[in-house]
Amino acid sequence: MANKATNTVKKIKAYIFLKDVFFIAITAYGGPAMHLALYQKRLVEEKKYLTTDELLELYSLAQMLPGPSSTQTLTSIGYKFGGPSLAFLTLLIWVFPAFLLLTLSAVFIGLFEEQALIYLRYVTPVAVAFVTVAGFIMIKNSISSNQGYFLAAMAFVVAALLRHPLDTIVNMNTPWIFPIVLLMGGVISYSVYKGDLPQNETIKVKIPWKFLITFFIIFIAAGVLGEISSNRFILLFENCYRFGSLVFGGGNVLIPMMLEQYVSHASYMTSEQFINGVGLVQAIPGPVFTISSYTGAIAMQGNGILSQFLGSLSSTVGIFLPGALLIFFVYPIWKQIKSHPIVVKALPGVIAASCGLVMAAAYLMFLPVGFNWIEKGSFYFTNLDTSNLVNIVPVLIILVTSFLLMRTNIKSPWYIVVAILAGILF
Repeated sequence: MANKATNTVKKIKAYIFLKDVFFIAITAYGGPAMHLALYQKRLVEEKKYLTTDELLELYSLAQMLPGPSSTQTLTSIGYKFGGPSLAFLTLLIWVFPAFLLLTLSAVFIGLFEEQALIYLRYVTPVAVAFVTVAGFIMIKNSISSNQGYFLAAMAFVVAALLRHPLDTIVNMNTPWIFPIVLLMGGVISYSVYKGDLPQNETIKVKIPWKFLITFFIIFIAAGVLGEISSNRFILLFENCYRFGSLVFGGGNVLIPMMLEQYVSHASYMTSEQFINGVGLVQAIPGPVFTISSYTGAIAMQGNGILSQFLGSLSSTVGIFLPGALLIFFVYPIWKQIKSHPIVVKALPGVIAASCGLVMAAAYLMFLPVGFNWIEKGSFYFTNLDTSNLVNIVPVLIILVTSFLLMRTNIKSPWYIVVAILAGILF
């Protein structure tokens, strides 16, 4: 069955496959789980390009790697049937619609900022609800042990509570805290792992080292240039390449890293602008990682429309390039890598810590939305406006949206459409 599906695909011209990729790209709402369902429907059931088992194998490969899992799954399908060249074209077509729409949204917000902030004021609490519910779902689906819950709680405390409001005591206000938390989750999981290990077969294929070497050369070069350069295009590329190289767990884990880097650390944008982007990415088809297109354009606000497009482009390339290089390196040898003892022992801890980081993102996003602060951007208890402590309407929107997300099948774009209409009408 599997061989039959594979042979059928090899007889199909690349442009036909890419046309199907484009169809998925313009209908892919709802995040990785929905994307996988679309792959199943379009590529497996309708086109019979591959079997369900083959699709799940490729999805498991993406889960083992840092980066955007649904994007890497689709890229690996392209690699399966056409090597690196078709994989690269698959990636371009998959990303382009969301890149264009989010960049145009950011440009619009830059041109009409006052009106945009008014129209999008209800998108912000809806975005907080999206991330909060995503965190709960990730914990429910990905953690099944007390150790996992402990690591998720540890990640939340370190990435959220030790930074706001306790950062004056422990000084944890650094964007590097996120990769450190993920690394510690993996180390702890590896150290205490007691389960059975699969047999690790000897790798008998030619290893494509050039892609891994390229991955590390760019990582190091971007880091060095980012330290010595004040060019914002370079800094945006370095930030996004680092995010794309370190994020396990998909776009929801990316959000807290970007929030810290762009709002708290570099001050490229306000928390409201960033959170609006989180909401908009839910209303646009395509991968959640294309929030980098929005943030790249917003970061160049005030420098002209061309600079905003270039900022979006450098960020988008930076966020997706490491995942593509890793797919090109790992795909030929992935069956051996996924059973390696180090990966088997460490990955559950990395996933658990990622869940904690998503909840930390929800907390950090809630602070400027749910409470009133005397000085904006300063989230100490002593800075709370005690005369008007809680923003009642946004908090109610968060609670109602969270309830609907958990209890109904209403698609995420409709929440954003209603929020924007409410902002325009009321």
